[in-house]
Formats: sequence, structure tokens, C-alpha cells
Amino acid sequence: MKKLILFLAIALSAYSLKAQSELTLPLFDDVFQSSYLKPTVRPEHTISIGLPGISSVYVQGIHNGFVPNSVISNARDTNWFSPSSLLGELSDQNMVFANADVDIFHLRIRVHNLDYWFGIRQRHSLSFFYPKDLMSMAVLGNANMVGEDIDFGYLGLNANLHREYTFGMATEYNSWVFGGRVSLLQGLSSLYLKPATLQLNIEDDMYAHTFASDAILYSAGIPLTEDKMPNEALFQNTEWLISYLTRFRNPGASFALGVTYKYDQRTSFSFSVSDLGFIHWNDSTANYKVRGDSPFQGVDALGDFLYGRDIDIDSTINAFRSNFDDEEFEQAFTTWLSPKFYLSANYQLARRTHLGFQFYGIVNRRFYPAFSLGVTQGIGRAFNLALTGSFNQRTITNLGFGLMVKPGPFQIHMLADNYFTPLVDPLTFTNLNFRFGFNLVFGRVKTAKGLPYR
Repeated sequence: MKKLILFLAIALSAYSLKAQSELTLPLFDDVFQSSYLKPTVRPEHTISIGLPGISSVYVQGIHNGFVPNSVISNARDTNWFSPSSLLGELSDQNMVFANADVDIFHLRIRVHNLDYWFGIRQRHSLSFFYPKDLMSMAVLGNANMVGEDIDFGYLGLNANLHREYTFGMATEYNSWVFGGRVSLLQGLSSLYLKPATLQLNIEDDMYAHTFASDAILYSAGIPLTEDKMPNEALFQNTEWLISYLTRFRNPGASFALGVTYKYDQRTSFSFSVSDLGFIHWNDSTANYKVRGDSPFQGVDALGDFLYGRDIDIDSTINAFRSNFDDEEFEQAFTTWLSPKFYLSANYQLARRTHLGFQFYGIVNRRFYPAFSLGVTQGIGRAFNLALTGSFNQRTITNLGFGLMVKPGPFQIHMLADNYFTPLVDPLTFTNLNFRFGFNLVFGRVKTAKGLPYR
């Protein structure tokens, strides 16, 4: 079971980083992928097609526990990490997040006053939550915590791999645009931990660590050998891999709704909510229950890591693994998606110049808000540019950039919400996302017109 945790966490996070908030994409209504965020999008083309291998890919990474420059100092051209400064930055619950969405296919077509579309995408995500108390113990040591109950209840993990099949529709009535989508979810693999109770007590005499726990680690859809170890060799078996990607043993559903109000010819307001849904996991479930009091080992290694001391990896892993030998059982379970909310206002400054303000929020164990201000500029019929500035994940230096190029029927899009920080000042990095892809677009709903003179 312990090896299973390590394998899936590494596999999903590595895939995500090869391959959560998009703040620039909603400004590009003509890019089909914005429909996933704003169901009321009505583009200027009658048909949009995305094909496997050339459609859109989205990647994202977040860490929000601290801003690196708050815990790192520079002296004599050398960066020094200060573990003691770390504690003042952390909140009770902190998150490391990696995500990737790969569009497999889509078709959108307009018929009279209705836009219909169907899309398939594969989604990968890994959320790891860690408590401040865990870092406090590693930084300060356990001498000052003798006799205390240390709360590790915020510790958690949610690794998820699933495919989404979506049908959406949008229509316009007077000054209003209404849109929505319904999705069938195909769960592939999951690893989920959210403890009800997880407390560590340090005894007086020998500084022994006792774990008081009420926690269940859930897993599903992971190929295992007879001795309950991950069977990595199966992923090299083409026949098995095809079966794995096409089975529907872990069903789920989600929906999204949106509305846009056109106040006048220049101004519009939009609200949407998406990813309201769940996945019910039945396939190859292997769950592990840890309840009651038991000795706990392996915490000292975190302190050794923070202070740069040598670590005996093998003995540390073996010590930590021994904490979780407890009851094993098979039982179906349900996980929920992370709902997203968008509230935006758009103002047309000139014929092809738009100014937009946007509030974004996502619920992932807690609520994470973001605010952005952006401008888009069209250049002829072939180019569209976007520039955004956002407050997101504890930093305000989040500059976003978007480019859409349309040579003939090919629509090429490239967007990033925080390219400035990792390239110019990496020590202020807390989040980054990037999207790149191709769509085929045909037909023009209407010819672009200028605003009337007044």
C-alpha cells in the first residue's frame, strides 16, 4: 500500500507537469476552449473543430504556502533558505497543486440562434495539502511540544485521472445569453485522503510519537499485482492500455451554467459556475483504514531536509511506511470536483478593443479567489492579442498574455497567466499556467462592424 501511494503521486504529478485558474482565456470568446469556463460564449464562427493530436493542451502548477522571496535571502551572491521564516508565512492549510487538461476532440456548430457543441477532454490533477503544524515540528523540533497534541488534520491528498464527455448549448434572447453544458465523466484512477482526525502526541520521557487517527486512504482504478503492489508493466501492454482508457467502471457527472447580460452595445456582464459534479469509484478499489493510537516514526526526516542535513532515504521511507499498516478493505467511494465561479464585466473601447474585469474563484477544500483586469486588441482579421494583470495565490505580479492567430481556417492560440514571475523574478513564483493549441474554424456569423458615431 505504501509503495502504491508513492507510485501514483509521482506518476500523476509527473504527467501533469509534462503535459486551476485560467484568467486570460475567458477574454478570447472565439477560442472554443473558453466555452468550458463560460457556457454563454458565442463566437464569430459557425463551426469550430478540434482534432486529436492538434487540439488544446493546458498545464498548471500552484504552491500557495509561501512566497519564496519571503523565506530566502541573498548574501554574497548565494541564496540562503531560512526555515524559521517559513512558519510566519504558512497558513493552517497549505496546498501544492498540479493539473493538466488535454482536449481530444470537439465540434461546435451554430444553427439559427442556437450554438451546439460536443467535446471530449482528458483531465489530470494532483492536490497535496499540508498543515502548518507539520512544518512547525520539523523546524522547531519536538522539545517544545512535549505533552501537546499536534493537529495534522489538514493533511490530505487528491490525485485524479478522468475523461470528460460534454454536450453544451447557448442561445440569445433579447439582451440575455443563456448557456450550459452537461458532462459524463469516466473515472480512470484515483487516490484520496481526507482525515477526520489526525493528531500527534509527543510523550514526556523518550520523545515518543503517538498517532491518534481516524483516517481512510481510498484508491481506485490502479492496476495491482497479487501482493498489492502497482503493476507498472501493464501500461506497456497496448491491449490492456486501450481497455483501461475505454472502460466506464467509475461513472460520474457534472454540469455548468452561465448567463450574460448585454447592458448596451458596449457593455456586458457575465456569471458562470462550472465543474459541479462527482465521480463514483468502483473499479479495483483498495482502501486502508487507520484508527486508534499507534506509534509514529519518520517525522525527523522533514527537519533534516529543511536544514540541509543528510538523510538516509531507505530507512526513512521504511520508518514512515510502518505507520500505515492497518485494516485493508474494498468499498466504493465518491469524490467531488472542484467548483469554479466566474463573474466578469466587459466594455468595448473601440471596434476591436475590449476591456474586461474578472473575479474568479475555485473551491478545493477551501475557497481560492483571484481578480484580474485585461485588455484585448484585434489586428485585422488574423491577429488578436490579450494582456492581463491579476492578483492570484498571494501575489499581484501575475502578468498574463494571450495570442490568437488565424491563417485561413487554422486558429492557433497560446496563453499564459503568469509568465513574468518565473522568467524575471522566480523568487515571487506561486502559480503558473499555460495553454497552447489549434482549432479549425469555418464560416463567419457576421461581419465585424464599428460602433456607431454619437
